[in-house]
Amino acid sequence: MIPTVLAYDDPRVPGLVVEALETGLTLVFPTDTIYGIGGNPWDEAVLQQVRRLKGRDSEQPFTLHLGSVDAVEAFAVLTDRQRASVRSLVPGPYTLLLAARSDAPTSAVQNGTVGIRVPDHPFFARIMATLGRPLFGTSVNPHGLPPLSDVNEIIDRFPSIDIILTGPIGGRPSDIIDMTADPPRAVRGTLPPQLAASGDKSGTG
Repeated sequence: MIPTVLAYDDPRVPGLVVEALETGLTLVFPTDTIYGIGGNPWDEAVLQQVRRLKGRDSEQPFTLHLGSVDAVEAFAVLTDRQRASVRSLVPGPYTLLLAARSDAPTSAVQNGTVGIRVPDHPFFARIMATLGRPLFGTSVNPHGLPPLSDVNEIIDRFPSIDIILTGPIGGRPSDIIDMTADPPRAVRGTLPPQLAASGDKSGTG
């Protein structure tokens, strides 16, 4: 079955995203970094499908993708200092590791920590923020291989994906910043200038 392919700003997209989240469909979506693949973070069937597609370890958590910075505290516990730091970083090309709330989806939590992205992309700012729904996401690639950016190649590699939303992407993965460390540290990429310059100790209140 060939995936449904639409531009992210097609007027049919909001309804299609809701359908995907409510019926267990897999969704490829653009971000400010790379394309992501995911869906409903509480739907075990779609979580398992994405793991199978990528050859991904079942113990490895996914990342929550949110439409706005205001949504972060629905899933993460922030100190006052962390709150200021998070607002200085997102929307932006960062995955933030934060203390998880008890009702955060387990698919995005490991050892009490949740990984959260708020992409600086109109798909999230205009559509996901309006819907008020999170997506789980991971890069579109077989495990261990570079992320795919060409839609035709994505279809060739993953023909069983249900929906592909096309749009501009930045081209490189997000930096991963552990905000639970004191001071914060870069797990992948580099520490953001505003954290490195300030010596921000975001793990403290």
